[in-house]
Amino acid sequence: MIIIILDDFISDKYFFNPTISLLIESNAKADILDLIRKKHLQELQEEVSFEHKKNDLFMWNVVYIREVLAKGTYKQNIHLLYNKLYFKIAKAASIKELQQIELEIASSYLDLLIYDAEVTDTFVVNKILQYLHINIESHISLERLSKDLNISIGYASECFKRKMGITLMQYSRKIKVERAKTLLLSTSKSILEISMLLGFYDQSHFTRTFKSLTGVTPTEYRNQNYL
Repeated sequence: MIIIILDDFISDKYFFNPTISLLIESNAKADILDLIRKKHLQELQEEVSFEHKKNDLFMWNVVYIREVLAKGTYKQNIHLLYNKLYFKIAKAASIKELQQIELEIASSYLDLLIYDAEVTDTFVVNKILQYLHINIESHISLERLSKDLNISIGYASECFKRKMGITLMQYSRKIKVERAKTLLLSTSKSILEISMLLGFYDQSHFTRTFKSLTGVTPTEYRNQNYL
């Protein structure tokens, strides 16, 4: 685990806001993302310092990971997500980029918190959920998952379907589309860039999958919901 020491840190006031703490505790993802977007508008109006914003995100990365670890499920590989987000923050070059990363931080960790809460009594399914969320930006196949987790395809599929009510790959597509929604509204990435980032075969595959789960195309979703 990376330990962060900040010599010049002025905290985001939201750290000390009981509302945000309650929202994290209750896994209210949509409300948290909406609150973050409103905060971003205020930051731009107040011309928040780039360095202070970067330091805030380093701290938020710690805050969210502590919430995940407190639940006790995702202890082995959670450092991969933490480190990935840490280096994204470190390499950011603008306030706008940091704000996009902040939405990604919240979305990534809240996905783990929310979907961890769905399953607490099946070790194999917990491992599969962890794997799917950690690798959300990769192309996932049953063969690769089976090999990486050292379990048979049949056993993984059977356990997951019995516990979650949908197939493993259906669930994978579902969480990728949820992440795509966040990217569509919080970044200027093109539909093609988002489809490649989330491990779809091509833009057409992504668009078909997105529409099958939401009823609209990615472009229509962005146009209808963009603030």
